[in-house]
Amino acid sequence: MASNMCAKVASFLISMVSMAANGAKAVTIIGLLIEYRGVSWSIGGDSDLTKVVTLANIIKKYNRNLNGFSTGTGNQNATNALFNVAKPGAVSADMPGQANMLVNRMIEKLGPSRFNSEWKLVTFFIGGNDLCSYCEDTSRYSAATYTNNVKTALDILHSRMPRTLVNFVTVLNVAELEDLHEGAVCQNMQLFLCDCAIKKETREMVRLANLAYQKATNELIDSGIYDTRDDFTVVRQPFMEHMKVPTASNGKPDFSYFAPDCFHFSSKGHEAAAVELWNNMMEKVGYKTTRWDLAATLKCPSTGNGYIYTSKNS
Repeated sequence: MASNMCAKVASFLISMVSMAANGAKAVTIIGLLIEYRGVSWSIGGDSDLTKVVTLANIIKKYNRNLNGFSTGTGNQNATNALFNVAKPGAVSADMPGQANMLVNRMIEKLGPSRFNSEWKLVTFFIGGNDLCSYCEDTSRYSAATYTNNVKTALDILHSRMPRTLVNFVTVLNVAELEDLHEGAVCQNMQLFLCDCAIKKETREMVRLANLAYQKATNELIDSGIYDTRDDFTVVRQPFMEHMKVPTASNGKPDFSYFAPDCFHFSSKGHEAAAVELWNNMMEKVGYKTTRWDLAATLKCPSTGNGYIYTSKNS
């Protein structure tokens, strides 16, 4: 990997909403209450890349000046959360508030001068909880409402945050959880957390809503409305678009990628997501991988490019 790539892209790694990493290192249901922010795939900064694979630790390997990553455990207001403002259970309607929280927190901690001069990388991932509640209120969680909430949040970042690249991670299809619906614990936890995606009578409804979410946000970002300045852009990272539940060598679901609730990622799942996100960032716009490749290794920037791909350099 080219060491100058990370230095040019981000001096601060920040996350508006990705994963608070609930239960990532849990071995029991009780452990699901703990937010392991230090291993969150997009912003966790525990230890280093040799021990914990996250996007932040990948970038730290090549940019010692990286800041803003979360460590340890705690909620979004914990001191060690830094610029990880993800909140468990968040839906798209919460995103405008989180966008303003992120900007305000950065200005407070950095001061206006550093905030305006430093490059920033934001990872934006939302929609799973909207889909999990879709069958309960199809208007509140419609594709139009979801996209409007996303647009409002991105508009805030666009207007308030200079020198920023936003990774918009396409929402995954939560209806795939059906493949993990085994055993009393998984069945009960999934019905509690995401019953719309599990019930036979509503699962197809959720699958279609997921496709509508993806189509609408793809069109929003591809419209170019966030490419009006040289110091701000939003890039779709679609590695979860056609994601399937990982399988073991026997062809059955590999539960090791998930926490005890069979819903949230385990630390192994977070590491896999980190690799996929990084690799998406190394791929040209229009040629990005749309499903997980669990055998993938970290990709390097193209020779002579030295940058994360955006719509302007693809």
